[in-house]
Amino acid sequence: MWDRVRNFALRSLPYLISIAGGVILFSISLDNVHDPAVEALISNISASLLAIPLVFLLYDYTTKRVSRQLQKTLANGVNDKINTVVLHIILILRKILGIRGRVTIGNVAVIRKISETRIARQMRMRTEYTDEIHQYYQELESIILGYGKENILTPDQLRLLTELARDVARLVGMHRIGGHRHVIAGQIKNIIMEITDWMDSDPSISKNFEQLLNSGVIKNKQ
Repeated sequence: MWDRVRNFALRSLPYLISIAGGVILFSISLDNVHDPAVEALISNISASLLAIPLVFLLYDYTTKRVSRQLQKTLANGVNDKINTVVLHIILILRKILGIRGRVTIGNVAVIRKISETRIARQMRMRTEYTDEIHQYYQELESIILGYGKENILTPDQLRLLTELARDVARLVGMHRIGGHRHVIAGQIKNIIMEITDWMDSDPSISKNFEQLLNSGVIKNKQ
């Protein structure tokens, strides 16, 4: 908050000095200049010193406001895309683990508590599942590459998504080479933890995720 106030003050300082100069110049001309031509010239200069900085200040404020609103809109759009991919990954993991019922943020958090031993015991890996999850890995990777340098995602969010994409890719690769069940279970556990960490990274993300669940756009029943 204070950083933003300080930065705004520093940007505004040249304009404020110009405005102050215009006011001072006009005030001096009222009592000390008696030539009408000179007085008119000084009045015009004073008016310029007042008007031009005000126009630039208004332009700067409007531009910053529009930029912030655009950034917020872009961030919401990106978060919606990510949440859609994350939800699809959750649905596939639930198929793998044989979990039924409607998806909620609460029962996603419950899945996080499942031990690797239990995951290894009840998981049913199928090629169709890993093919599906690989598709969403590619979508997630595209989002990371497309928006990672746009300052829309925070460094922590970018790190979480990178780790999630990495573990999803590892899960697919381990299944394809016939990896050990407990190793694959560890990857599933990591993915679930990273998904819940993503939803906890910002209140707006969990809110958008809940709205996505309630929208009915994606059928989330098994």
